[in-house]
Amino acid sequence: MMDDSENTKDEEIGVVMRVFEAVDLSILNNEPVLKTSYNETYFWLLPKDPCTAYAIYEIGEQTREHLRKRFGNYFFDHNYLVMRVYQVDGQGEFNGFNYNSKFEVDDFLGDKNSYWLSLAPDHEYVAELGYKTRNTTNFEMVARSNRIRMPRGQEQKEQRYADWREIHLPDPSHEVNMPQEKWRYNYYWYRKHGRILHPVEEEKGYWILLLHNHLPFVRHPEYRVSIEEQWLFEAITSVYTQLLLLFWNMEKEGVDFRMTISLSPPLINMLQDPLLQKRYRVHLRELIAFTEKEYANSWDKPFRQTVEQTLHRFFQARKVFETYGGDLTRGFRNFQNQGKLEIITCAATHAILPFYLHYPQMVQAQLRTAIWEYERVFGRKPKGMWLPENAYHPALDEFLLSEGICWTVVNTHALRQGDTRCFYDVNAPVITEHGLCIFGIDDQTKGQVWSRQHGFPGDPRYKEWYRDVVWDADWDYIPEYFKVAGVRRNSGLKYYRVTGKDVPLDKKDYYRPAWAAQAAADHASQFVRDREVQARQFWQKNHRKPIFFSAYDGELFGHWWEEGPLWLELVLKKMLYDQTAVRPVTPSEYLSEQHRHQRLTPGISSWGEGDYFATWLSSRPERSNAWIYRHLFKLIELMSRLASERYAATGLEERALNQAARELMLAQSSDWGFLIETGQAVHYSQMRIKQHLDWADQLLQQVQSGSIDERLVATLEYAHNIFSKDMDFRIFSRQGIPKPEQG
Repeated sequence: MMDDSENTKDEEIGVVMRVFEAVDLSILNNEPVLKTSYNETYFWLLPKDPCTAYAIYEIGEQTREHLRKRFGNYFFDHNYLVMRVYQVDGQGEFNGFNYNSKFEVDDFLGDKNSYWLSLAPDHEYVAELGYKTRNTTNFEMVARSNRIRMPRGQEQKEQRYADWREIHLPDPSHEVNMPQEKWRYNYYWYRKHGRILHPVEEEKGYWILLLHNHLPFVRHPEYRVSIEEQWLFEAITSVYTQLLLLFWNMEKEGVDFRMTISLSPPLINMLQDPLLQKRYRVHLRELIAFTEKEYANSWDKPFRQTVEQTLHRFFQARKVFETYGGDLTRGFRNFQNQGKLEIITCAATHAILPFYLHYPQMVQAQLRTAIWEYERVFGRKPKGMWLPENAYHPALDEFLLSEGICWTVVNTHALRQGDTRCFYDVNAPVITEHGLCIFGIDDQTKGQVWSRQHGFPGDPRYKEWYRDVVWDADWDYIPEYFKVAGVRRNSGLKYYRVTGKDVPLDKKDYYRPAWAAQAAADHASQFVRDREVQARQFWQKNHRKPIFFSAYDGELFGHWWEEGPLWLELVLKKMLYDQTAVRPVTPSEYLSEQHRHQRLTPGISSWGEGDYFATWLSSRPERSNAWIYRHLFKLIELMSRLASERYAATGLEERALNQAARELMLAQSSDWGFLIETGQAVHYSQMRIKQHLDWADQLLQQVQSGSIDERLVATLEYAHNIFSKDMDFRIFSRQGIPKPEQG
């Protein structure tokens, strides 16, 4: 006799089989179709930088017909479209009359559907579209925009107010049970609790290291080998497994450490996906086979030691990967449970949240879906959140706090362009009026590491990432796996070093592992020494312990900068053994010790071009990505309306609405706009946006009509299975989803 769990398992398998039978992967290759016009009336504004905003609009036929009926058939012969822009600082909800100043734009707007506006920094604006009678002041309003605030654009020098707030978080660190000879694995905890017996210098400051780990959702079951999936496979090999190996080494050697990492929801979904895990094993097998072939052929070559080192790295990656059964999130969770690591989340699909503030349910969906997934994977709620692209707007505070997020981190300029002068610059966090704690990224540590031209990774002794053996080898020599679809693909085998900043790729010298290891040691020593000097100087001047918040893109360490993980390990060891002035902490650990901070609301910013939003709202015709938002906003409105109307949906209708929500959120990924603007994978990024928009639209239209194509639903559920356990379309509804009680 089978028990209930076995019956349930059989039922689940049956459902999976029925869904899989309905899958038609050829659908995924259909050419997407986007509307050239919605024939509706709408109007939106988006801020690009302190002086520029983007206006998106359209006047639908229904509005035009209404005007003809009201004013006569010749209305458009005597009236022309005008945009009125109102400055509304300090005003309540705009009613058309409560404004400080206004101006008009009549630049042949009727022939356009978008416009770049020149506005003044640090002001709030609302705009109206309407028709103006020639040679009169008559204005018939037909559409009103959302309200926007322009970035300040300059540092705040004025001390407008002086206030302090407090925040209290529980200490996430604790003593880990270790053999006596490895007591230093608990060193920082012992030091905090006065259990270090020998004399120790009083701390002069703190250091936080945060690595933001994110990749866009790339899963292509329709292809046997996907070039884009290799983005994930390269990162697993060179970044995520190497990070876990670093943690293993620290635990094995009894070296205490603190680190903070963000794991974005798309990345978590991919790391836990069985298909991608299976394909990664194939990828790694091909890597190792090719590298072994190179090693066998390198007896008399100057790069033999480099090949041997690379092969060892691939074997290590395989060992780490298989230790966790292919699910690397298990490893990160283990070190968080030890109190050595703080894992934070990110918005669900890495959307630029300030662009969606006029759709609160969209911001909530991005935040809450991410938090649901985090809880499922890590068994707790996150205390911190990385804002995608470091894009901050003061209006986000209440959204974050309502979801239980206590802290975030912003670009340096955000603190310096806040609503009052920052007492301690980025060397202390601030607390906003609503109670969100915000850290600022430290400029000095950012420059030392992030810049390839002036930072550590540009040292001539380090490995040159841009010259892979696949690009040097004869076509017939390259294994089939690395030239699928007639395209050479990186193998990770690189035999040359940076050599010099102006040295062309074909003139690079051979890589020497010992030289690179010495460079990593030199730079680790310099980094730790500089933090000690920084802390002492700040302490002497302010009599307060500073915080140095170092935040980097996680892919830098191991991927773009192959020696990055080694450098990190050496820095963490030197922090423990070579000095006592600066203590590494996680943000939540720091806030459990330091409660009182200046009240300040940071300014609008990102870490994109110019520190604002130009990267994702580009006006360059050859790299335009501004067209995306018209389609996104129209679909958000339709999604919200249908989620409210079909709140009680079940069965196929519920599945279709959930999948439409997934497609809509996937289209919002900031990665696609970034890749378009920077000229990387432009066609692929444009196609991904259009496909997700088209599929979301198709599903929503089918729900409206009551005729849902189950084959389409099943195919998209299988191919784009992100948030398979964490998506609920009702989060877009007016009713919303009751928020669970805080744990």
